[in-house]
Amino acid sequence: MRITNQLLYSNFARNYQRSGNELNKLSAQISSGKKIQDSFEDSSVYIDDTRLEYEKTTLSQIKDSSQSAQEFANNSDSTLNEFTDALLQFKTKLIQAASGINSPTNLNAIANDLEAIKQNLIDLANTSIKGQFIFSGTAFSTKPIDAEGNYHGNDKEIRATTGAESSLPYNIDGNSLFLGTDGDYKKMVSTNVKLYSNNEDQAILKGSDNIKDLMENNGTKNTADNNTAYFYIQAKNSDGSSFKKKIDIDTSESVDTLLGKIQDSFSPSDSVNVALNDYGQIEITDKTNGNKSLDFSMIGAIDGNAGTDDIDDFNSDVNVVSFVKSNYLSSPDAANEDVSFDRNYFAVDGDSLTSNVSQIDKTTNSYATSKTKLVDGSGLSTLDGETLSLRLDDIDGTTHNDIKIDFKSDGSTFSVGSDTYDIYDAEGNKTDCDNMTYKQLCDVVSMVTSNHLPVTNDKDGYDNAVETARYAVDVSLDYKGKLQIKDKLNASTKIKFSMYDSSSDDFGSENGNSLSFMSNNAITIDEPSVDFFKDLDQMIKAVREGKFSMDDSSEGDSRNIGIENSIRRLDHLSDHVEKEHAKIGSLSKALDTSYQRSDLLSIQVQTLQSQVADVDIGEALAKYNQISISYQAMLSTIAKVNSMSLLNYM
Repeated sequence: MRITNQLLYSNFARNYQRSGNELNKLSAQISSGKKIQDSFEDSSVYIDDTRLEYEKTTLSQIKDSSQSAQEFANNSDSTLNEFTDALLQFKTKLIQAASGINSPTNLNAIANDLEAIKQNLIDLANTSIKGQFIFSGTAFSTKPIDAEGNYHGNDKEIRATTGAESSLPYNIDGNSLFLGTDGDYKKMVSTNVKLYSNNEDQAILKGSDNIKDLMENNGTKNTADNNTAYFYIQAKNSDGSSFKKKIDIDTSESVDTLLGKIQDSFSPSDSVNVALNDYGQIEITDKTNGNKSLDFSMIGAIDGNAGTDDIDDFNSDVNVVSFVKSNYLSSPDAANEDVSFDRNYFAVDGDSLTSNVSQIDKTTNSYATSKTKLVDGSGLSTLDGETLSLRLDDIDGTTHNDIKIDFKSDGSTFSVGSDTYDIYDAEGNKTDCDNMTYKQLCDVVSMVTSNHLPVTNDKDGYDNAVETARYAVDVSLDYKGKLQIKDKLNASTKIKFSMYDSSSDDFGSENGNSLSFMSNNAITIDEPSVDFFKDLDQMIKAVREGKFSMDDSSEGDSRNIGIENSIRRLDHLSDHVEKEHAKIGSLSKALDTSYQRSDLLSIQVQTLQSQVADVDIGEALAKYNQISISYQAMLSTIAKVNSMSLLNYM
């Protein structure tokens, strides 16, 4: 076979190119440490390497996120440690104040110390890390607690990514910490009038004393000539349903018998516990954890025409015994505070008025909001046929005692004197009573207190009146479901306002009131909800006023729960903080676990990626040397062949 120069050259060129490519590939592998440099070299290696690189990046982000979140959680944990220490100092001072040996000057000094501790707690609540407030929810730039102890953050969680479609919260929002609810606590209410079995000796009433002792030593007249006493109750069961009850009892019966009858008036009777405390005050405890609705008001009556169904018909001979005194201003329909129940004017503070009864949505056991239906916050199953009476002075100081709201299934209305106006919903329909919301009630109150009424009784007239009224008077529910009215035109408002069920005075039926807003009701000693800084304010006030227990006869706030009850309430606040503290501790631990898991997975992914995409450097070097030697030999052969002439073949 004849081998031509052309054939030799082609073979040499092909071998030269192949060897050069192999050397270049091995050189690139050695320098980069990777099997391939481009996807076309090996698609399966490229796909696996890309997927593993994505997983490695994701795990790196999870590690960074978990680490940052854990740092945030640890800062919260440290702050709550200081919080707990400050609460312990607060309790120590409170116990010191309760000793009973302190002079008014000493109590005032203790109150100042408590105020300083509270300020420290506010400072801790406003802790910020790297410019972010840690207890504001997601409102990082909003200072959570103002000087008055009001919360301004939100209730949202901050979450850290801990995996594919998984995340963990890493904050304690201030709404939960300062305004949260503990489902393992019971609501407890108490009357505040100290009752005596003998006025002269100041002997505290006991369960074994008889009703005659109760009526003779605690009433407006201190008489008990008749053999039958009557007790009028307005209350709410733990499920939010309201009722009235008129109890008649022989004066020879014991107070314990009366307590039993009070308990039997609740439905079911075993849902509450009724007892007399060491001060002759009636304490009622809801036996179900977490319920917020329990409420209680009661008066006793004897002699005269006591026993009549309408308490406004009491004649001057009736001896009335009050169990709760609040120093509220009674509305014109009530003769006095003794028989006012929930017919009282709202409390006034500068330009604002506030009710004292929280509206509770009985379907959710939570505080009502503007969107809550009135029927869900009422004590009845339907509002159809019910009426609210409004007695008020408007923004100009003009008195109106002829305003009412009528609830009807075919369209609720409100009337001022002889003028009646329909209440419309957002779609322009007349509002069914059981679909009416608290917002619509607030709109009506805004219109009548600002004296901006609809010019025409239609949707446009109603909407225009609502919009105009809001410029003068803003009405809303606060964070605890209490109705508040704000005069936007005057720093010291002339508005006086009361609103209540029109049948509040009638005990001929056991049907309870539909809605109550400002009631001379039993004082809440403890409840599932906390209002952290407002609760501390009440405790400090009790110390400053020297109020060791609830007492309507002492100076100061008659509805203050006193130092002794404050210690029990403070234990609840401390327990609440401990629960939130434990929560952030468990979250921090979970975040640490997430970090450790991500770190381990990251190492495993790196190992797998190395197996898939990394080249064996030793093997590549050996192969490179082998090909390089062959390459050099080939070049040497080519050089020799090319140097041959015709003489080499002769």
